[in-house]
Amino acid sequence: MNRFLRISVIALACASLMFSQEAKSQEELDAALAVQNASDPNARIAAAQTLLTEYKDTEFKEWANQMLMASYQELNDLANMVVYAEQILEINPSNVEVLLELAYAIPSRTREFDLDKAEKLSRAEGYATKALALVPNLTKPDPALPDDQWLNAKKDYMSRGNESLGVIESKRENYDAAVSWLQKAIDVAPQAMAMTYYHLADAQLGAGKKAEAIAAINQSITLGGVPLGGGGDAAKELKAKIEAAN
Repeated sequence: MNRFLRISVIALACASLMFSQEAKSQEELDAALAVQNASDPNARIAAAQTLLTEYKDTEFKEWANQMLMASYQELNDLANMVVYAEQILEINPSNVEVLLELAYAIPSRTREFDLDKAEKLSRAEGYATKALALVPNLTKPDPALPDDQWLNAKKDYMSRGNESLGVIESKRENYDAAVSWLQKAIDVAPQAMAMTYYHLADAQLGAGKKAEAIAAINQSITLGGVPLGGGGDAAKELKAKIEAAN
């Protein structure tokens, strides 16, 4: 599955959630449509906040919060992304997309010496485990979605859950467990992802498996690497670190 298909399936789910709700007035519907039709993430955030402020009991609450979550993620504002994601789970604890986003975002922004590191990683592990248990029984967000695309979407969900568990174990320095989860993520994925191989290489380095780490990071680079905002590539940086390791 490529990134576009992943986004398409998520967008389809969001649209399905929106259109399954009913506005109590034309003004409320117009406010919801303003969120849907916003031209950029900042405009979407403003429109969603207006909807939630002016219509506190709106049936669009889960959908609006999901649009806020996605918009902050697009802006690389992980702190606000997590805030709105956790608000969504207060409304719908079984929202798999949100569970998976949190399962990955929380360990990704957890640092070695955070005083609440153990609590953060435990919370993320719970989100990933719950998502993986829910995925097999998910139903299509839209009956018109082709069966093969939906199957690939579910495989992608499973891969993401396993990848998050791998990242969590790496943060705990349980590198052998991390390698196992990340290999599962690669095995179930409908399409190879550069970031997953990056995480695998990092875990293999931690486990002292230099040759395997070189092979994994080369695969990550072949798949496009992990571009950095300043124009560099995290995969190439990790490869240099692996080659310099004893």
